[in-house]
Amino acid sequence: MKTTQVFVSGGGVGGLTLALKLGMCGISVVVIERNKSKSPLYKGELLQPKSIELLSKLGLGDELYDASFPIKKLHSEEWKWEGNDGYLRTKSVLSYRTLDHEFNLARMLPHETLRELLVKKIEQLPSVELIRPAKFKGFEDDVAIIDQKGEKKRIQAYYYVGAEGRSSKMRKEMGITCDEKKYDHHFLTASFPRPKTFTDGLVVGAPHTFLGLFPLPNDYVRSVYRIPPGSYREYKEQPITSYYDLHTTYVPGLKDTMTTITSWRDVQLMIPYQFQSPHYVVDNKVILGDAAHSVHPMAGEGMNLAIQDADVLSDLFCWMDEKGKWRDQKLLKWYERVRKPRVDQMIALSHRSQLAYSFHNPIFRKLRTRALIAMEERPLLHFKQMLNVSGLGYYKANLFDWFNHLDVLPTNNRSSIYPKQKRHFYTEQDDYPWRFK
Repeated sequence: MKTTQVFVSGGGVGGLTLALKLGMCGISVVVIERNKSKSPLYKGELLQPKSIELLSKLGLGDELYDASFPIKKLHSEEWKWEGNDGYLRTKSVLSYRTLDHEFNLARMLPHETLRELLVKKIEQLPSVELIRPAKFKGFEDDVAIIDQKGEKKRIQAYYYVGAEGRSSKMRKEMGITCDEKKYDHHFLTASFPRPKTFTDGLVVGAPHTFLGLFPLPNDYVRSVYRIPPGSYREYKEQPITSYYDLHTTYVPGLKDTMTTITSWRDVQLMIPYQFQSPHYVVDNKVILGDAAHSVHPMAGEGMNLAIQDADVLSDLFCWMDEKGKWRDQKLLKWYERVRKPRVDQMIALSHRSQLAYSFHNPIFRKLRTRALIAMEERPLLHFKQMLNVSGLGYYKANLFDWFNHLDVLPTNNRSSIYPKQKRHFYTEQDDYPWRFK
C-alpha cells in the first residue's frame, strides 16, 4: 500500500495546479489520471488575468507567455436584417487594459498545452508522483482504491481531493448530489487557421445565433457557434461548406482559412451545463473545479475556476503543514468559505452572459446593443465588467448600473474611476484569510 499526504484523483489543469503548488511546499502528493495521452475533446482555452497571475507565481510565466496568444480586447458586433439594405452592424469594444493591474490581459492557450507545461514542472518535484493511466474506484476503510492497468492498488492519504470533472467519483463517494441545469442551446466548436490581421476576440450577436472567435497561438482561431439543441444531426447531414457559411456571413475573411476543416468530424458538439455543489468538503475529502461546480461557457470561466480553486486549497494545505495543524480537518472549511461565494458570482455572471444572447425579439436585441455600447463608453460599467470577468476582484452591480446600461443616466468621468480601482481587487487576505487569523 502506498502512503502520501494528499491523494488527487484527476490530472487535469485543476489537479495538476494543486499538485504543483503542494509539491513546491514539500508536501507529498500522488496524482492519478485516467488518460495517458492527450484528450481529443475540446476544453477551456481562455486564461483570465487571475489565472495568469497564479500560474506565473508558480514559475510558469515565461513558458506560458511563449505558448499562448494575448487577448487585450473583446470586440462585439450586433447584426440585424434591414430588408433591402441587408445586414447592418453595430460595434463595441471592451478592453482588459481598463484594469489598473499588472495582469490586465487574457491569454488563449490550448488546454492540453497547459497540462504539458504543468507536468514538466511537476516532474522536477521529488514529493509529487503522477500515475497514468489509472482510475479512482472508491474507498475501502478510508483508503483510496485505484485501477492501474487492470491491477487493484491501495493509496492511503491524510486528505483526498477529487478533480476528475463533472462526473466526479470522489463527489459521489462523499455523498454529494447536485442538480444540473441544462440550457436551451448547444454549441459547435472547431479550430482552424486565422487571418493574420485577426488578433482580438470577437463576439457576434445575430437575430437567431451567437458566434465567438478567439485567436489561438500558431496562427489558429477557436470558433464557438450556438445552435438549437438536437439540431447537430441536421447540420451533419449538410455539406461541410454549410459550416463555413455560418461564419463567413459575418466574417468574410475566414472564407479561405476554413477549408482545413474537411468534414464534420473536425467539428465538436459542446453541451453547456450549470451546477453548484452544496458542499466542497466532507471530513478529509475535498472537490474542486468541475467536480464541485460547472458554469456556462459563455464567459470563459470553467478552467479558470479550477485553477483558482486549486490555488486556494493548496495554500491552505501548505499553511496547515507550516503551522503543525495538518490533522485538523475542520480547517478545510476555510477553502469552501473563500471559493463557494466566488463561484456563485461566476455562475451568475456566466448565466447572465448567455441570457443576453438567448432572446431574439428585436426589442430585446436593441436593448442588448445599447447595453454593449454603454459598457464600452461608460468607464464604471467597463471596469466592473472586465474586473468581474478577470477574476482579479469583484464589483457588485447595482440598480444604477441597469439604468446606465440603458444609457439614461449621466456618465462617469474616467479620471474619477481609475484611482478607486484598487479597493475592488482581491487582496492576499481575501484569498488566504487563514494567514491573517
